[in-house]
Amino acid sequence: MNNKKSIKEKPNDAFILAAGYGKRLLPLTEKCPKPLIEIAGKPMISYIIDALQLINIENIYINTFYLSDQLEKYLEENYPNIIISKETELLDTGGGLKYGVPTDYDRSIYIINSDTMLLNDYKDLLYRLSEKYIYDDADAVLALSKKEKAIGYNGNGDFFLDKDKNISKENHSNIEKFVFMGISILNTRTLNKVNNKIFSLNMIWNNLILRRKCSGILHDSNWYHTGDLISLNNFEKYLIENK
Repeated sequence: MNNKKSIKEKPNDAFILAAGYGKRLLPLTEKCPKPLIEIAGKPMISYIIDALQLINIENIYINTFYLSDQLEKYLEENYPNIIISKETELLDTGGGLKYGVPTDYDRSIYIINSDTMLLNDYKDLLYRLSEKYIYDDADAVLALSKKEKAIGYNGNGDFFLDKDKNISKENHSNIEKFVFMGISILNTRTLNKVNNKIFSLNMIWNNLILRRKCSGILHDSNWYHTGDLISLNNFEKYLIENK
């Protein structure tokens, strides 16, 4: 049990980023939005929504743009309580979040990429994120993993973690660079510091990193970034073999 005094409330809201074109999943996304691509008979986005509902998230927001009518129809028929944020132009990750949720008071929210797939329950990771957030003097907490745990990820890593679990873009102690999993918690008031309509969440992260207001936790299990056809097929194969 954590004996430290909580300074913030845990998130009761979540925002799933689902507006993009999904170009790396062509031809599957030629006539179907990426979040509705089925993996083992279930649309990709349903894995995330179901996980959020299991931990009783009160408000789930999803932004739409590409082939939005299809995604909105599916959500309205299967998840009628979802709050849909329809974009008339792509606003990028930060702009989409700022457009879709209230930002006029301190409000913590989970942010999840629609192509981040965990091999086990999201519950433990989301709980650890919220614990870090409410007991930490940070406005954002990012979920990170080692590169070998990020199946389908082809980059060189995104962030370093210092000894205090603050996120850094500079390596001060010859430690390895970790992969951002596309899952985080953010205080939405930080969005008001950006006046642009269209902007990436990286602008928020970078500002918070400079102020040492961005923390991280390390996820130890394998996970899939299903952003391309190979990783999508590998994740589906894993699910079928481990039913």
